[in-house]
Amino acid sequence: NDLRFDFNLFSGPLPSEMGRLVHLTTLSLSNNSFTGAIPTHFGDLTNLEKLYLTGNKLNSSLPTEFYDMASLSEFHCGGHSVSTSYGTVFLSNRLWGTISTLIGRLTRLEVFKIAQNDLSGF
Repeated sequence: NDLRFDFNLFSGPLPSEMGRLVHLTTLSLSNNSFTGAIPTHFGDLTNLEKLYLTGNKLNSSLPTEFYDMASLSEFHCGGHSVSTSYGTVFLSNRLWGTISTLIGRLTRLEVFKIAQNDLSGF
């Protein structure tokens, strides 16, 4: 029930087809170069408990469908730095907009890490 593709060289938009993986409990796509938006079809992942998107290049608001992930207990989508032989590289998403009051639907949510984004309160 876990799908982990951390620290790869994936780039481009997050595949909306991942929304069909309805039995997933953990989806970890951190530290790649995914761009664009969190697909609306991720809202179909109603069994998903943990979503890790830290260290990508996502640039969008949180879609309304994000708040349909009823089992979500952890969401990680911030940025961080990585030390390489070439120096320090900063990996950061740029989520923007207002966190919807619909966040109240996520009754199991315990961890909501969104550091280094441009999101504001609800």
